[in-house]
Amino acid sequence: MPQPTSQPLHTRVDSRAAGHRWPLLGTASWLVAPVILAAAYAVAQASPEMGRLLVGSAGVAVGVLASSVLGLLLTIGSRVRRERWPWLGIVGAIISALPLLLFLAGMLLRL
Repeated sequence: MPQPTSQPLHTRVDSRAAGHRWPLLGTASWLVAPVILAAAYAVAQASPEMGRLLVGSAGVAVGVLASSVLGLLLTIGSRVRRERWPWLGIVGAIISALPLLLFLAGMLLRL
């Protein structure tokens, strides 16, 4: 016989249905900056002309901006999916935004 609860049947939620999913997007947000760096390195190795463009200020600006935007989007996706351990996505977004912070600091300090 089921035990009586104070919650009605239509509001009770199983823990699996409550949104405790594996943190796939949160974990992926940690990998954005290394993947973009590896892709830029591979392109620079394949084509030296393109490598010079990537090393220039515009190429670096696009790369660090893409890193921070993709990290943020993956973090938002992990929160929408209600993944387990939400701190993974939040810290991943901060880590993927670090290259942008370093780029802006370098511009301000003219490094």
